[in-house]
Amino acid sequence: MYVIVEFFETVAGASTFPAAYILAIELLGQDKRVLTIVFLGIMLVLGGLSLALLAKAFPYWRTFIIVVYPPSILFLSYIYFLPESIRWLLSKGRKEEALKIVEKAAKMNKVTLSEETIRQLTTIQDNVNIDEKKEEEEGLWMQVMRSPIIMTRLAICSWWWITCTFVFYGLAINSVSLAGDKYTNFMLVLSVEVIAVVINGLLLDRIGRKRTLLIAFVVCGFSCTAIVFVPPSMPWLATLLYLVGKIGITQALSGIYMYTSELFPTHARHSLLGFCSMIGSIGSIVAPQMPLLVRI
Repeated sequence: MYVIVEFFETVAGASTFPAAYILAIELLGQDKRVLTIVFLGIMLVLGGLSLALLAKAFPYWRTFIIVVYPPSILFLSYIYFLPESIRWLLSKGRKEEALKIVEKAAKMNKVTLSEETIRQLTTIQDNVNIDEKKEEEEGLWMQVMRSPIIMTRLAICSWWWITCTFVFYGLAINSVSLAGDKYTNFMLVLSVEVIAVVINGLLLDRIGRKRTLLIAFVVCGFSCTAIVFVPPSMPWLATLLYLVGKIGITQALSGIYMYTSELFPTHARHSLLGFCSMIGSIGSIVAPQMPLLVRI
């Protein structure tokens, strides 16, 4: 029963995040992608802090589950309150629905739609329909396998995801082994993620995606490796390096969502981002074994 429940929790829970991210960036537009990353990162931190507080308030796991999971039923209301992706509607030929969403957005922002804007939407629809027909004829993965560039990017991105999820969740799991109250430590490790997403917001557009990712990986790797050489008499330094490492890997994990989505064609973005996320779960599967490495 535990395995069955975990399976459905992943299907209906964690695996929906890539879809939610794609929907968010398609609703907000290209110039708001960094803002989207920052906002979603802060919301994830707030969710994690809430989880830690509830775990502390309801230590018995059955009570904890009864308190935590029922509110997720409210997400069904998103069907009525959250607009569909305009790009997806256009790709399916549902031009009228897409125009209604654009008109509603224009009204809320007090903007008047010009005839040129409406004409561009119609043109986009025609172009997208051509792409969709081509995709249906050839198949997405046939197109991917025929492109060495896309295959190379897919392999590199998948390795990024495995690395990020392994270190990210491994550090989160190990946070309870730090000195002090385990709930406080968990919340502290989560809180520093806000620093990471804010740094990303400042750097991603200024120095580029690749440099930001490389810096994040190097900072994380250096900090985690340096902990080994900290003497037992200086636990505060080990904790500080631990938090710096968590900031670095959070930066990387946050950044690869945006970078991965930008490296692939629009019509394949969701599928290939989902594929990378799926392969990345190898890292999260191995992460719980990280505490065992302490013995080696």
